[in-house]
Amino acid sequence: MEYIRILRPLNCAITFISVCVGAWVGASVFLTPALILAAMIGFVVCAFGNIVNDLFDITIDRVNNPGRPLVKGTVSKPVVIALAVYFFMLAFLFALSLGTAPFIIVLATLGALFLYAWVLKKTLAANIVVSVLTGLSFVLGGLVAKNPVCVYPFLFSFFIHLSREIIKDVIDKQGDQQCGVRSLPIAFGDKKACTISAFSLLALCIMLPIPFITRALGIGYLLVVAIGAIPACIFIMTKISRCPPRPDLVHYSRGIKIVMAIGLIAMII
Repeated sequence: MEYIRILRPLNCAITFISVCVGAWVGASVFLTPALILAAMIGFVVCAFGNIVNDLFDITIDRVNNPGRPLVKGTVSKPVVIALAVYFFMLAFLFALSLGTAPFIIVLATLGALFLYAWVLKKTLAANIVVSVLTGLSFVLGGLVAKNPVCVYPFLFSFFIHLSREIIKDVIDKQGDQQCGVRSLPIAFGDKKACTISAFSLLALCIMLPIPFITRALGIGYLLVVAIGAIPACIFIMTKISRCPPRPDLVHYSRGIKIVMAIGLIAMII
């Protein structure tokens, strides 16, 4: 069970769905063999990234996430390393059959996930790297289905993940400081970090109507984001702009995940 937990299967499942959404958004494409394969590769790539992240984060997790399997010693480190290698090779080999552009996306993502866990996570570039990588799942689906509308969920994913990653940095500040991480709140303070996070949500709110304005998506999309996503973003944005206590930020971080789910629904109705 702990070996499954280290994969963070819920996050992997969200990546699977995101790849499909990248193909479906504004199009009539359904499940094709190529799309199913791409979504499964997305699942595997996400699992690889989660495993590698936990391997490099053992010291940090002793402070920020003491319940993680590697920290508790409920999984074997050599076995976890073998799992990471297995998932890397699985994604690499199967991506070869998707074509040149999707293969490059998969290979670049695998490399970036390793670099992120190894080096980039301790730099100010970390939040941007994560935000780009999460959005690439939509691009992968769009490339497989030849659907240019995938650019919209990519952009939306970038800004909402940027906001959430900054909030998570504020929450994890204590452990990050002890491990030499140079995150936004450590470099510039919690208040500025929360302000940047709020502005990222503001940018998202401004952009959300664009697919309807450009007629890429219809009235169903607009209604879902107008009733669900935008009000929730505005509420969370106003709260985090005041730099609330860390327990409150945990709730707002979860709230952003709910907004992500609403956005996914809006893209495919």
